[in-house]
Amino acid sequence: MVWQPVNLTAACPPGSPVSACSSFAHVFLSLLVQLYGGSSDQRKQQLCDREAEPARRDHGEYDFIVVGAGAAGCVIANRLTENPKWNVLLLEAGPKEPDITSVPGLSTVLQGSNIDWQYTTEPNGKSCLASGGRCGWPRGRTMGGSSSINSLGYVRGNMADYDRWALMGNEGWSYRDVLPFFLKSERNLNKDSIDSDYHGAMGEQPVGWFPHVDDPANMLVEAYNERGIPFGDFNGAEQVSTMQIQAFQVDGERVSANKAFISPIRHKRTNLFIKSEAEVTKILIDKNHNAYGVEYTKDGKTYKAHATKEVIISAGTINSAKLLMLSGIGPREHLESLNIPVIKDLAVGENLHDHVSFNGMIVALSNYSSRAVSNEEMICSVKEFHKMKTKKGPLTGNGPVMSSLFLKTEPHLTYADLQNQANHIRDWKEFLRDPLTVEKTGNRIWPSAYYDGVIPRTMDIVPKSRGKLLLNEDDPHGPPRLHVNYLGDDRDLIPLMKGVRFLLSLENTEAFKSRGAYYVREQMPHCKQHEWGTDEYFLCLIKQYTTTTHHQVGTGKMGPKWDKKALLDNKLRVYGIKWLRVIDASMMPVLIRGNTCAPAMMIAERGVDFVIKEWQHRTNNYCF
Repeated sequence: MVWQPVNLTAACPPGSPVSACSSFAHVFLSLLVQLYGGSSDQRKQQLCDREAEPARRDHGEYDFIVVGAGAAGCVIANRLTENPKWNVLLLEAGPKEPDITSVPGLSTVLQGSNIDWQYTTEPNGKSCLASGGRCGWPRGRTMGGSSSINSLGYVRGNMADYDRWALMGNEGWSYRDVLPFFLKSERNLNKDSIDSDYHGAMGEQPVGWFPHVDDPANMLVEAYNERGIPFGDFNGAEQVSTMQIQAFQVDGERVSANKAFISPIRHKRTNLFIKSEAEVTKILIDKNHNAYGVEYTKDGKTYKAHATKEVIISAGTINSAKLLMLSGIGPREHLESLNIPVIKDLAVGENLHDHVSFNGMIVALSNYSSRAVSNEEMICSVKEFHKMKTKKGPLTGNGPVMSSLFLKTEPHLTYADLQNQANHIRDWKEFLRDPLTVEKTGNRIWPSAYYDGVIPRTMDIVPKSRGKLLLNEDDPHGPPRLHVNYLGDDRDLIPLMKGVRFLLSLENTEAFKSRGAYYVREQMPHCKQHEWGTDEYFLCLIKQYTTTTHHQVGTGKMGPKWDKKALLDNKLRVYGIKWLRVIDASMMPVLIRGNTCAPAMMIAERGVDFVIKEWQHRTNNYCF
């Protein structure tokens, strides 16, 4: 089997009464492994190996090497191999994408599994306090990267975000510049129902609303609308609006970047070479500061691969920075402290930031609106979904996760400063008793379709706090030190507190009242010293139950040469190292107002366009 779920024995405290630590939870996970633990890509590979696959000469030398098969890397490998005379090696540290990723309602079980890097942040004394100062940072470790394990939301951010990048000295990155690259990838299945001028219909990546949207999910959007937020397309002309987020899906099944850009060409383009479970450990750089290849490990052995044109790093905000530093590109003082020879002194790992949110505001659903089901019903639904040729039912949705809005906390603001989403809770009473165990177990096991409570979450989408990524001093090749510094700048508390008051007002809407939904007014365990509903209580929630929204960026900042914190120029070339680019979300100088998967694909389209145009003028065998 390709997929291995979270280890409940390790995650559950001894004797825990939490349902995710029960014998049924083990049975449920065993069923998921049995039904979805394999990989369609692996089955196709075995079939092609048995049949007459076209002869492929692989001598370890390629035109381009792409490190990381995530949202960016898959796009880049696809675009480069459109030229049949360019050989491209795509390296991915994780395995082939398992079947479990295709089920939207099971997206929760992917966190903590073997296709998740399972990173954690470092304490700063101001955030994530209930969990010892450390927040979990799930990141995809499989073909498709985080696009294979995320919550599937297609959100672009605000037009002004990209215009700001351009005003910071990054020519070619204004919204007008990047919009064509959003459109290029996108195949929007609901183009007539949204702001069609801002969406594409011919790209490889399908985007559309889930076939199944349940009543509590609709309740949230209706409540937002009652509170003055217009229905609309926040990927269109005006971001301040509410709707169900469109998803990376077709007919109720996830379509990751791997499924959209790599699987269709994997056994057709003989110039594409893919090695999964191959972790790159070093970029090869000669004495003239030319990148000419990589070193990677696979099956316990170390290999080298050479690139005659470029090495492109698309390993994501965490692993791109880690790889650069292991290769001698990074802050001199830090690298020298680890006895890593410094090739280029650059601010790699700095400018790390993320959208911050928190858990603990619980909306209980009435018996009428609850989506809770018995264990037997849950087992049956999973089995039935597996049998269906045309998928339908609750598992073709993602519960309340896609109910979202963008809003301005003050009328004078020009752009939104908050985004709201929501999480499901299978049993809100159980969550209230032991939120940390439920977060580590139940929220990583039970389908998002079945729940009796909702955790609305407000996100600060213009964070002031900045952190940094450092190599692990005990083992530089191990998990890096992620000093994200949530709430390090006290100003980040202000929009979150205003967001709390907006969320509380939802209880007075007809959408909530008609369904009997209400806020649970019992205190969370680490905030019992404060009265529920007071500012002190909610400040406590923010600091104790801080959480990520999985939008980490910035460790490889793009900026003009005079910017001392910049690693990349506006064409994503690493300063001082020739034939090396970083093309992924780590390049963001400032985090966009929204989710980061769609922008990562746009960055890949924009970045690879620079690559193609450069080599179009440098090579004689450019053929399209």
